[in-house]
Amino acid sequence: MTTLRDKKRSLNEKERAEVPLQPRLKLHKRLVLRRPPQLGNVSRPSPPNSRTAGDEPRNEIKEKPATKPEHEVNPSPKRELEGQNTSLAIEEKQVQSTSDDLEKAQKKVTEATTKNPEIQRVEFALEEYGEAEYSEEEDSVSMEIRQELFSLVKSFPGLSCKYKLIDKIGEGTFSTVYKAYDLQRISETSMGKAVWSSPPKSRMNESTQASDVPIVALKRIYVTSSPSRIYNELQLLHGLVGCPNVAPLIDAVRYEDQVIAVLPFYKHADFRDFYRDLPLSGIKIYMHELFTALSFVHEKRIIHRDIKPTNFLYNPLTRRGVLVDFGLAEKEAEIDYAACPCFQGGPAADEIAPVNAFPTKGYPKDDRRPGRRANRAGTRGFRAPEVLLKCANQTVKVDIWSAGVMLLTLLSRRFPFFNSTDDTAALIEITNIFGLSQMRKCAQLHGLGLESNLPKIESTQSLGALLYTSIFLEAKQGDTLAEDSPAWELLSALDKKGRPADTKLGNNYAEALEVLELCLRLNHNERITADDALKLPFFRSESNDVDDIILD
Repeated sequence: MTTLRDKKRSLNEKERAEVPLQPRLKLHKRLVLRRPPQLGNVSRPSPPNSRTAGDEPRNEIKEKPATKPEHEVNPSPKRELEGQNTSLAIEEKQVQSTSDDLEKAQKKVTEATTKNPEIQRVEFALEEYGEAEYSEEEDSVSMEIRQELFSLVKSFPGLSCKYKLIDKIGEGTFSTVYKAYDLQRISETSMGKAVWSSPPKSRMNESTQASDVPIVALKRIYVTSSPSRIYNELQLLHGLVGCPNVAPLIDAVRYEDQVIAVLPFYKHADFRDFYRDLPLSGIKIYMHELFTALSFVHEKRIIHRDIKPTNFLYNPLTRRGVLVDFGLAEKEAEIDYAACPCFQGGPAADEIAPVNAFPTKGYPKDDRRPGRRANRAGTRGFRAPEVLLKCANQTVKVDIWSAGVMLLTLLSRRFPFFNSTDDTAALIEITNIFGLSQMRKCAQLHGLGLESNLPKIESTQSLGALLYTSIFLEAKQGDTLAEDSPAWELLSALDKKGRPADTKLGNNYAEALEVLELCLRLNHNERITADDALKLPFFRSESNDVDDIILD
């Protein structure tokens, strides 16, 4: 008994060749180029590599009309030609429609460019003189960043008419920063060339005069930020104009819930690339630039709240630094004496609880003491003690503490110097330096008590001894400091107890230690201001020796 499967297997090559070919399908209305219709049985040429292992030619598949039943009449060749012509006419009409749409879009772009000759001139200049440079920058940009730039331009209508995105230069918790060309030169009209000028180009064509095309930084603020926070940042930046050490606001662009702040672009070096090799004269200029920026900001009663190396863009070659990122900044509020007694010298004597009043095991089950609420914004390791103790009367002195931590990082050649995971660990790190008794006084100033059962935190040490120990332990390893590292000079300028030697180098480090100790005062009332810091001997004897600053 012969089954259907056996019948299929019994088909030979000749029978398979009689199977007619089905017409090609057209997908998604694409233009498909077909050969002219073949009349009659014309065999297709075999491909050159169409022989089998036995060197026998394969059977050629011939296009034959399908076998029709006797009651059907075969279509005439004239009718087949009419069908092919109709299909080609439809496809030609679709192509013509698409071409008309492209011409309309191109006409709109030409009209927009003609209305603004400035865009046309800048684009022509970029093509003539900066094409090679821009292509090099594009080649260095990864495909992932290119897709991100394309997505930003697509989701932000009108942005490409003002700015031409180049690269992504930074990303934070609340925003992302991009590098872009300022096509309409808004940075020049809003700021003036005397205040800021774009970085010079490496290639220039005098005929196009495009060397002055400015480069700006576009800060895209995430929609997760509250509108009040975004408005506060833009309002503060709008008033911070006139200081070369503070990045002002050039422009702000909004589309629906998306906001982009336009800031100047500054060439700078990564802090991790130079902080271990910066000599004392370079540290002096670095801190002078930072305190100059803080003096300008604090004069307007603005607290930056996030002073750290990544928010202070410094170029060791030009010896210029700029303070950026005012996302957490706020105006200094009026003093509320009822919220915290720190401005009154602490609580009264009868309000201070004795030491044995604090529980030694755990916490009270029903603690009726009111909780404290205060702004704790900032970066771990750079928060001042009053921020960690939730003081409600925070002032610009919190920025001075953060600047002192940056100076401590530069002198000790350790970054980050404080590496705490939470506020409790941060308080323990500070207590290890200043001692438990000093930290108790600091907590008492804010109406709090501080107890600890950790050993070896009762004693205190000077900041000079801390710096000496830090460099000595690193030098003891033998392979972390280069032979020409400026860190070696600290071991000869200070002794084991941190006392400066009676030499010129020792006097220079003594002046640096004076700035450090005045910045890192636990009592914010005793902490120095930015204006007073610039008047200290460490900055009055500023060196002009460029060779000591420029790094190899």
